[in-house]
Amino acid sequence: MSWGEIYNTSWWGVALDTARTVKARPDFFGSQLNLLTSEQPNLVTNGKFDTDSDWILSSNAIIQNDLLNLNASGGFVLAQQLLFSSGLYNSKTVKLTYNVTSNDLIGNGNLRVGGYSGSSLFPSVINLNKSIGSHTIYITVNSTGSNNVLDLYITGGYTSGKITIDNVSLQVARAELNQIEAKKCLADWIHETALKDLNN
Repeated sequence: MSWGEIYNTSWWGVALDTARTVKARPDFFGSQLNLLTSEQPNLVTNGKFDTDSDWILSSNAIIQNDLLNLNASGGFVLAQQLLFSSGLYNSKTVKLTYNVTSNDLIGNGNLRVGGYSGSSLFPSVINLNKSIGSHTIYITVNSTGSNNVLDLYITGGYTSGKITIDNVSLQVARAELNQIEAKKCLADWIHETALKDLNN
């Protein structure tokens, strides 16, 4: 039986999810939890758009009803946020997640991240999936500008309609729970901890 067959069983999946809620992580295997991407801080402030704050919005971009609304106007519509000082995460891979809750844009254009500002976080324009639902993309940071800015925008080809976005998150990419090595370390930790409990 391969490592994948052992650590992809439903029992281990439940155990790993449970292990993430453990507060005390004193030993090596427990510390592996801190290396997971999901445990990294969200670099985006107000990514759930709970308040009308923390984002620089162009005309026709508004935060309303806990959503970012990008309303087509025939021009660029932009939401922008300065994340951190230049170079801090240069050459690192980051995980961008976002949720499109509605989209009735009309015209020819794209939902994009990066490239609008000269100090954008990302090295080039990246077209994002604009279909309704949650999406994830991995990007390598390579900013050459003075600041690392998150630019989320629609291009000028849309003539009417809007797209609404929620739950924007940006985390430094580390190990994922579905990677076998991460599962092995965590499973070993669970096994070791369980044996200690049984012996006490």
